Amino acid sequence: MSIHKNIQAYWADSSDEHHRYRSWEHCYGYFRSARPEGLVDNRDHAALQLAFYLASWGMYRGSSFLLRHTYTVHRGVIDLIAQPCFTALWEADFGANHNDGQFMPTIRELTDGIKKAYRPFAPAIGSAQPTDTLITKVVLGTFGCLPACDRYFINGLKSEGFKYTCLNDKFVDRIRRFCRANLAELRKEQALILKTSRMRYPLMKLVDMHFWQIGYEQDTKKSDS
Repeated sequence: MSIHKNIQAYWADSSDEHHRYRSWEHCYGYFRSARPEGLVDNRDHAALQLAFYLASWGMYRGSSFLLRHTYTVHRGVIDLIAQPCFTALWEADFGANHNDGQFMPTIRELTDGIKKAYRPFAPAIGSAQPTDTLITKVVLGTFGCLPACDRYFINGLKSEGFKYTCLNDKFVDRIRRFCRANLAELRKEQALILKTSRMRYPLMKLVDMHFWQIGYEQDTKKSDS
């Protein structure tokens, strides 16, 4: 497992400023600069920022309930993340400190709240429910305190011997511990990207890139064989 190799391989693919991977940068940068007063004052603009990022990251595919709605479907999420109870998450780089476990109840409240905000727009049953993938992509694009649990990330995670069943406290703590165990290497990658892009990628974004790249390369090898 080479954190440097995987993160730099992902970063090389997004070197083009117009690449869809950069949608995360634009979204995260907006929410970091607007928080939270600006989100309240510019609710619709924030919803548009989130909508485009999610669209470019595959969340507006045909089976998604989001495809049936305009950007206003995200207003409830904007209202949620602007609440004062989440202020601490704007300040923390989750996974950097030994006492970051204190943020886990807040992160759980956040993920539960996002699911609840989307639920009125999703069918009562079926695969179009607000998924862990959608919820974690919203969190990654706003607070940056969780990786995005999509297919490539989960496959990469499992291939490295980590368990994943669903988005729960055990998963969040497992990822937090991974950050702590590899903090020095992740900090080096953080500094390299900051030097190139002038944006400080949060640790959870780097974790996302690392495991996603593993899953992506494995899938590519299977397709070529």
